[in-house]
Amino acid sequence: MITEEYAPGRLADVHGDGTDLVVLLWHGRGADSRTVVADLAHEIARHGARVVVPDWRSDAPDGGRSDLLASLDHARGVARSLDLDPDGLTVVGWSLGGTAAVGLAMQAPALGVALAAAVLLSPGDGPRALDPFTGEPLPAPMPEAPHACPVHVVCATRDEIATPQLVRGLADRLAAAGWPITWTEVDADHGSIAMTRYDAELDRFVPADDESTRLAGRRVAELVVTSSS
Repeated sequence: MITEEYAPGRLADVHGDGTDLVVLLWHGRGADSRTVVADLAHEIARHGARVVVPDWRSDAPDGGRSDLLASLDHARGVARSLDLDPDGLTVVGWSLGGTAAVGLAMQAPALGVALAAAVLLSPGDGPRALDPFTGEPLPAPMPEAPHACPVHVVCATRDEIATPQLVRGLADRLAAAGWPITWTEVDADHGSIAMTRYDAELDRFVPADDESTRLAGRRVAELVVTSSS
């Protein structure tokens, strides 16, 4: 792993030395939490991917938009450095990062970019989950997006935050608008789907390495790499 500055004062970790696939992994609501999802990034990298994991701040005045866009530009640069198509990125978002990935897929033509795939891990939805690209909740109904890349929605069956019902509702809205959707259920909760657990004393998610979490992480990593092919 190496740590790079993707914008002035903003850091991203790059996991793995694969040369065939670049994955951009966005953490959830906690500010500057790239290290929280390091285990998942490492698991994805084991499958031959180069995984870029930036810090970003949903509590920034712009909701994190500038961080997310700068990290996207950095990941595209990583792809170019490997002689890969910068429009061949797979973006993986966990929780609010999943909301951001949907927002990016909607905004891609206006931003002049394309994606190979978006993978949503227990994506946030509802009034509190504001899309950083618009500052608003994801729309209901969703807009038609004939340009949209394949979107792979991954539901944690034991999630009490982004509940299966909530995540299914988002997936159904995307499908109803004609987005190319797949649906996968993983035996995990809101944290373990990203190889983390909630620490009540610290009031934040932290890395986790129990066996059930490792199994969930392996499943998610396989899905990410398969979704990108």
